[in-house]
Amino acid sequence: MLRTDRSARHLIAVDLTPMIDVVLQLIIFFMLTSKFGDLRRTDIDLPRQPGEQAERSKEPAMIVDLTGDGLTLVDSRPVTVAELESLARAGLASAGEEGFDVLIRPDRNAAASQLDRVLSALAGVGVVQWKLGTFDPGSLGP
Repeated sequence: MLRTDRSARHLIAVDLTPMIDVVLQLIIFFMLTSKFGDLRRTDIDLPRQPGEQAERSKEPAMIVDLTGDGLTLVDSRPVTVAELESLARAGLASAGEEGFDVLIRPDRNAAASQLDRVLSALAGVGVVQWKLGTFDPGSLGP
């Protein structure tokens, strides 16, 4: 006669607490980093033009915002023309073969002379790739 002993069976228990902790840490990390990405953007009223329709292959190395009241911002921080040249020079030195492209986002009310000063400063340090940010009113749909 075959006798089974119930006490001989072992139950394998898996503790899920560490896995839950890791998942919660990842959720918190991604929530915070998405908020920091939003902080980098300055609220600018861009010029209303269709612009280039091709998808961007990579993010620009530097984003320069020109406000309507004459401020030049890099990463939402006001900079002078000399500081902009210094940042562009450092970016060019570290860019290597990838190239150093700049996205300039002018406010619709920004003076053309402000844009000219920024472009002259960037060209003076050797920046040859830049794009002008615009807003396509037709992209909102009917």
